[in-house]
Amino acid sequence: MEFEPAVSLTEQIADHLGRDIIFGRLQPGSRIQELKVAGDLSVSRGSVREALLILERRHLIEIIPRRGAVVSRLEVNEIANFCELFAEVQIMFFVKLAAIRELDTSGFCAPLEDMAQAVVARDLVAMLEARQAFFNVGLPLLNDFYLGSVVSGLIPAGLRLAHLAARHADYESRDTLRYHQALLEALENDEERRVEELVHAYNGREQKLALGCSVGGRLPASGHAETRLIA
Repeated sequence: MEFEPAVSLTEQIADHLGRDIIFGRLQPGSRIQELKVAGDLSVSRGSVREALLILERRHLIEIIPRRGAVVSRLEVNEIANFCELFAEVQIMFFVKLAAIRELDTSGFCAPLEDMAQAVVARDLVAMLEARQAFFNVGLPLLNDFYLGSVVSGLIPAGLRLAHLAARHADYESRDTLRYHQALLEALENDEERRVEELVHAYNGREQKLALGCSVGGRLPASGHAETRLIA
């Protein structure tokens, strides 16, 4: 694997492992062995250890004394608790954006175009990457370090839940696109109440789908869901 020099090595390792967790290639409860990861990626064990601390801050792993790094489990109550928190944080995030006078929303157009292409291609990876890009456009516009830090720290776990929800038979990829289109329209029109309604409705739906896909409180095997959308 080749790493990009513009991003720190530890962040690249964290992103690499994070994708494996988000898309189910590393299952909940599985242990991440520093030495094996270091060997597989041809990096130092110290770099892997630092990357694991980043993943812990992103709520994708737990570092347990005498056990090391373990992929965090998603029990039913944890899914519900996370979705409730993430929805409220998103409302704060997007409502603050909507309140900005003369907000420049042009940067949101590219992620929406990528979402539209992902719908056509039935590409779940591209869809989730576009969703993350949509958030990333808003972060520098927010001018709120603390809220921005909370949002960016929760996004990976949010994508993990979105990947699970997308495996439900009732998932419709176009709903994700429509939601973000409506959200952008609400931001452009300074409709703070509309933003709140949209976020609550969409995240409530996603929570139900994720819970419906959980098996005994655990994630089902990933299969090939990382390469396609379920519509």
